[in-house]
Amino acid sequence: MARTSKRRFCLENQMGKEEGAGKAYAAGIYARLSVEHHDGKEASIENQIALAKEYLKSHGEMTLYDCYCDLGATGTNFVRPDFERLMEDIRDERVNCVIVKDFSRFGRNYIETGDFVEKIFPFMGVRFISITDQYDSMDRLAGNEALSVHLKNIANEFYARDIAKKAAASKRLKMERGEFVGSVAPYGYTVGMRNGKRTLIREKTGSEIVRQIFVRYDAGETFASLIEWLYGQGIHRPSDHRKYQTVCQKEGQELKQWDTTVLRTILSNQAYLGSLVQSGKYMDEPVAVEHTHEPLVTEEVFYRVGERLKGNCRMQKCTRRSGKAAEDIFRGVLYCGECGRRLVRMAHGKKSFGEETERFVFYSCPNRRRIDGEHCPGGYITFLRLQKIILHILKEEFARCGVSLKMLLNHSNAETQKQKMFIQKKQEELQRAMEGKALQMSGVYLEYKEGRISQTQFLRQKQLLVQERGKVGQKLSLLHTKASLMDGQAERQNRLIGALVQCADGGKLDACLVESLIEQIFIYQGKRAVIVWRWRDTAQKTQEGMHGKGSCDEALWNGGAG
Repeated sequence: MARTSKRRFCLENQMGKEEGAGKAYAAGIYARLSVEHHDGKEASIENQIALAKEYLKSHGEMTLYDCYCDLGATGTNFVRPDFERLMEDIRDERVNCVIVKDFSRFGRNYIETGDFVEKIFPFMGVRFISITDQYDSMDRLAGNEALSVHLKNIANEFYARDIAKKAAASKRLKMERGEFVGSVAPYGYTVGMRNGKRTLIREKTGSEIVRQIFVRYDAGETFASLIEWLYGQGIHRPSDHRKYQTVCQKEGQELKQWDTTVLRTILSNQAYLGSLVQSGKYMDEPVAVEHTHEPLVTEEVFYRVGERLKGNCRMQKCTRRSGKAAEDIFRGVLYCGECGRRLVRMAHGKKSFGEETERFVFYSCPNRRRIDGEHCPGGYITFLRLQKIILHILKEEFARCGVSLKMLLNHSNAETQKQKMFIQKKQEELQRAMEGKALQMSGVYLEYKEGRISQTQFLRQKQLLVQERGKVGQKLSLLHTKASLMDGQAERQNRLIGALVQCADGGKLDACLVESLIEQIFIYQGKRAVIVWRWRDTAQKTQEGMHGKGSCDEALWNGGAG
């Protein structure tokens, strides 16, 4: 079979050569999408190839040999699978013209790109065309001008980078002199000029608020009590302070409560020590300068506060990572039914004899603790209660449908096997059709060589056979894809149904099962839960399929069905 395929390939290749014998160039279109995928829609593989094919239509001396595409390949070197295949075809004299959308699609290493364009391709007798750059190696005058323009653009690019680096160096020099180079001053300061330098100047009201935050937190107050105090005093958040240009609320202004993230940022900002720590583009590390402006807190208070913040961070990390509260099986599906916010998972527990005890896990709406107009009265439930509700509903639903889970598993496997056999049969039929088209093409070519048909008849019949073979190839490719998807689907189905069997037998929920079964869960006041299932319609279809009422497709268990 391998020998036959090789002979067939050689025959078809020879046929292609004879067909293009009257034309000067056999073109290879090269397209590349960068590894970063930031090239934009106009630089997509499809658009690059479409542009090149349009170019070929207006140049009758060229015929398309093949397209070479490197998806997600870096342009800084030429170690790319399809580029190597292109070079192999060039060495074998199958291709003697290379067409690209622009120079950047060919490569971003301008030294190596220049070697190919100016040395390698001319030595190998290969014509090189860059469409948007209007470069054609056959047109020496116009080509050289286009290349010159392109090289100027490269020079401009490097010039722009050089200017940016010089600007960054100038900015760094200002930082080292203790100047503030940022656009927005930290809360409690304004930006002004002092001794010819741009610096931070203490703001009377805002600075006193910052000082009070440090003093209160140092005295043992929690973030929650600080938030309550700030809201009670009518003090705007830093973002609203910049918006309204006032520290305290005035008539007609909306007051919103502070959050812990803002408080943590303030309490850890070294600017309140009178020091500046600044960074920027083209800088390897931040620049720190002490005593650049008036401090708002003493070093003793700042570092005591810092130690307390570190302790809180360690405690939070421990809560998230240790014990039985580590796995969140309801992640991404729990919402508050009253305000629509996603519920936050919380856990409480103590250590006993050096080991973690069972944690008390619950879910709560983040707006429950708000004290402003966005306060929400609902959205609270424990993990155990929620799990109990879901397991109870699962058992009731399957009992209502009259579906045995073990029978469902056997039925799903049988139906999947039936469909796979059907696909395999179709694949074999299409493979035989492909071989038949290849034999037909060989026969037509022999008729042409023996003079029984004209060149025009040969080319017409060949074109029809190529089109028919392409259609068969597309169908075969689709079947291959469908077979692969079916294998993955069958695996997911078996895992899902197996997990359901375990739940029905007194097991527990897991993250995979929740993701497969549940779209959303809404929690209302009174711990009332409303569950949006993924599987209800499919379960009914499965039941019908088991009783001979549904088609083969309907009988498949699909955890993602709505």
